[in-house]
Amino acid sequence: DNHRAVSCGNSSRLMSGICGQFNLDRAPVAEADLHAMTTMLEKHGPDAARHWQSGPVGLGHTLLATTPELLYEQQPFMHRETGCVITADVRLDNRDELLESLNMAARREMTGDAELILCAYLAWGERCLDRLLGDFAFALWDPREQRLFCARDHFGLRPFHYHFAAGQRFVFASDARAILVLPQVPYQIREG
Repeated sequence: DNHRAVSCGNSSRLMSGICGQFNLDRAPVAEADLHAMTTMLEKHGPDAARHWQSGPVGLGHTLLATTPELLYEQQPFMHRETGCVITADVRLDNRDELLESLNMAARREMTGDAELILCAYLAWGERCLDRLLGDFAFALWDPREQRLFCARDHFGLRPFHYHFAAGQRFVFASDARAILVLPQVPYQIREG
């Protein structure tokens, strides 16, 4: 089946909201689509809502500030040197270990968990998942590879819902309603 919507996780937990769209047909992501998706996520992140969009890729984030580091980090977060961008709902339990491994200990107070995940990805690629301890769901756009890398924690504590239409689009969010708000996404959920 080339059209699917998949539901993963419990969306009733306190969390920030993430969403995004990657148009596989290379059509630009509409700002209105990102706005509609983040509006549906406002209950998850009432503290701030932001978007990032470049051509066929758009990422959104609604913030629920639960840690001091989140007050410094604005998401979606872009790495200046590579152009990689991340949106994440995350609480890392091994921050100190990661900061030391990535030679970022001096920036401890001003480095958010999403930035840590992005730096871990830049250092170790997809194997960064082996080093992350905590609850997380994220999407990371790597313009160098023209690839969207998405993951969630090993126990599935942070929800990640998505819709995939082969050759057309990949849409994701931490709440399924944020995906279903888009007219191009069929109102069908496949729990399996």
